[in-house]
Amino acid sequence: MTLPTTSRPLPRRLALLLLGTVLAGALGACSSGGTMPESNEKLDNRVLEAARNGTELRLADATDFEWDQAGFITEGTPAAEIESAFGEAITREMRYTASPVLFVFLNDGKVSKAVRITPDAFSGSDAKKKYGRDVSLVPVEGRSGYLSWRE
Repeated sequence: MTLPTTSRPLPRRLALLLLGTVLAGALGACSSGGTMPESNEKLDNRVLEAARNGTELRLADATDFEWDQAGFITEGTPAAEIESAFGEAITREMRYTASPVLFVFLNDGKVSKAVRITPDAFSGSDAKKKYGRDVSLVPVEGRSGYLSWRE
């Protein structure tokens, strides 16, 4: 004897609960109450070019948005240290791991952008500091592919 198979839709309450959970998760991933890291191909390419060619890059010339201070953190920096240095944790994880370097831009004391940078060309000794708008990324003498932040 074969039992009839019926496809019953989820009860409406369960479907709404699932939808609400998915929506809350999606909204939570987009808004952490702060600035989320983003990509900026133009800036990333200019930094990569400067590191490869050993040329100086004035950071203000490589950006097309407002900022008055900038700094960076390296991969693995704890969220608490990022928050201490820049006023926001910027990552939901315990440590920043989305790219080798994260440039953090501030405007009027508030984080305005956090940009993932792919070249691993920076010394941790320059990290977690704030630099003014005149900062340049300069080649490190004797170390091909490395850049320092200098005002």
